[in-house]
Amino acid sequence: MVKFKVAVVQFEIIQFKPEENLKKAENFIRQASGKADIIVFPEDFVTGPIAGRLEFADSENKYRKFFQSLAKKYKIDIVPGSIIEKDKLGFYNTSYYICSSGKIKSRYRKINLWHPEKQYLNPGNEVSVFNTKFGKIGLIICWDLIFPEIFRRTAKKGVNIVICPSYWTFEDASVGLKYDKDSDAKLVDAMCVGRVFENEIIMVYCNPAGNPILPKFKGKLLGHSQIAVPFRGAIKKLDHNKEVMFIQEIDTDILKDAERAYKIREDLKKRVF
Repeated sequence: MVKFKVAVVQFEIIQFKPEENLKKAENFIRQASGKADIIVFPEDFVTGPIAGRLEFADSENKYRKFFQSLAKKYKIDIVPGSIIEKDKLGFYNTSYYICSSGKIKSRYRKINLWHPEKQYLNPGNEVSVFNTKFGKIGLIICWDLIFPEIFRRTAKKGVNIVICPSYWTFEDASVGLKYDKDSDAKLVDAMCVGRVFENEIIMVYCNPAGNPILPKFKGKLLGHSQIAVPFRGAIKKLDHNKEVMFIQEIDTDILKDAERAYKIREDLKKRVF
C-alpha cells in the first residue's frame, strides 16, 4: 500500500469551445505537475455535452492523443474526464487512464447512461480495473455511481481506487426538487461515502463548475467534487460549484484496516449471488 497525491479539477466548461477548454486544461496540468501524481477532470469537459451537436464527437482520437502528449510532457498520470467518441458502431462516452509515459492503461465506456444520453449514445459493456503503482484503479462515469452492481464487479476484481468523472446538476432530480432543492447534492455526497464503506475503496469524484449553457436547459452544475475513504468519509470535499483545483494526499493503508474491520472482500468471495 502506498501514499500518493491526486489533483481534482472542478473545471468550468466553455460549451462547444474545445480549443479553449484544452488550453485551460493544460494550465491546470502544468500547475499540478511535480505536486500531484494523478490529475482528474470532469465528464464531458472538453466540449460540454454534445446532444444535438454530434459533429463535436471525436472520431480521430485527437483529444486522447492530446492528453497522452501532456502526460509525457508534464510527467503526470491523467484521467481526462470523459470524451464523446465516435467509431463504426456509434457514439460512446469514454474515459481513459493515461500514465505519465503517455501509455493508455485503461479505456472505459460508460455503462449506465443518464436517460437523455440514451437518445444518441451506446452503452459500454466492460468494467475497468487495472494495475498501477498506486494500486488497482477502476474508472466509472457519473450515473454509474448510482448502481451498486458496477462497484461489486470492480471490487471482485480487487479494485482499490475508483475514479468517477461526472457532469451532475442541481436540476437532475427534476420533479424531486419540490421535496428538496439540494436533493442531488445529498445524493452525490451519500453515494460517494456509501460506496467507499460498502466496497472498501477510495473514491475520487470530479464534477464541473459553473452554470451550463445548453439548449432547453437552465440550471447550475453541482460541484461537490470530493475524495472519500473508509472510516473517515469525505476527507476533502468542495461544497460549492466554483472552478478550483485541489490536491489531496491519499494513503491506501486505510483499505487494509477496512478489510480487517469489516471483511467485506472476504465475504464477497464466498457469496453465490
